[in-house]
Amino acid sequence: LTISRAHELYGDPLPEIVAARVERELNSIISHGYAALYLIAQKLVAKSLSDGYLVGSRGSVGSSLVATFSGITEVNPLPAHYHCPKCKYSEFITDGSVGAGADLPAKACPSCGTALDKDGHDIPFEVFSGFNGDKVPDIKLIFSGEYQSVVFKYLEELFGGGHVYRAGTIGTLGEASAYSRVKEYLQKRGLVLPGTEIQRLVNGCRGVKRTTGQHPGGVMVVPEDLDIQQFTPIQFPANNKKSSTMTTHFDYNSINDQLVKLDILGNDNLTVLRMLQDLTGINPVEIPLDDPKTMSLFSSLDSLGISPEDAGGCEVGTLGIPEFGPRFVRQMLE
Repeated sequence: LTISRAHELYGDPLPEIVAARVERELNSIISHGYAALYLIAQKLVAKSLSDGYLVGSRGSVGSSLVATFSGITEVNPLPAHYHCPKCKYSEFITDGSVGAGADLPAKACPSCGTALDKDGHDIPFEVFSGFNGDKVPDIKLIFSGEYQSVVFKYLEELFGGGHVYRAGTIGTLGEASAYSRVKEYLQKRGLVLPGTEIQRLVNGCRGVKRTTGQHPGGVMVVPEDLDIQQFTPIQFPANNKKSSTMTTHFDYNSINDQLVKLDILGNDNLTVLRMLQDLTGINPVEIPLDDPKTMSLFSSLDSLGISPEDAGGCEVGTLGIPEFGPRFVRQMLE
């Protein structure tokens, strides 16, 4: 998967900088036994894309060129560079003078005259994978909120029933809850105790299990030749026997290093992007990252053609952009 996509983008033979990075990453991923994790992620993303929903990614895939070439993420961690979609000419800026390829000026290919693509975000593989590439990949995939349940079902198809469970969580008593319970107990019995004794009782109650739940996107996968009971009992979340999901009884943090945990998160922003694509016919992936009208949203309302009064006193056009809508973020932009 990786090599064929690399040749597709950068030609054959590969530029030295690409070949060296691919070889180092693949050796590290395969020799540490992490190839299966990347393949699982690749299958889930390919399924979502084929059904028309974009996938966001967080965690260790953000610094992996193998993840880019195998189709898990569209973030390219190579240094800023130009590459030609037609003749495969490429030009890398390796002196650190350009942070991201999107900031490069437009340029035509010196070999065939085609407009060059600009890419690269200059993120070393070691950022998330450790200096020896031995850290377990923490792959977090973010799917459209309305598509998340489809991905859970697809995981069960891939691994078979009895091998995929939602990651269980344990809700415990915090400081404030423990204090109110202790006070309630003393009042019911008419007891008056010194402050130090009350604090001792609070300390004893703090951290005690209150209820069970499930991680919003965590899924534990059991190898096909093993049984979930070898690692943890299973249960319905919060003892709700009508629930369609089963969770691990032990908190996922305590079995995180024994079983593969996949993070299948849901986000409505991706659903909105899908709706906008249906309405406009524009594929969001094809919008250049340095599109001047889009970038102007972060400094003015000009490209929207409205006044600050129309936008409720807002001076920038980011009210509808995820993470940039809250007042304090808009104030920073202003």
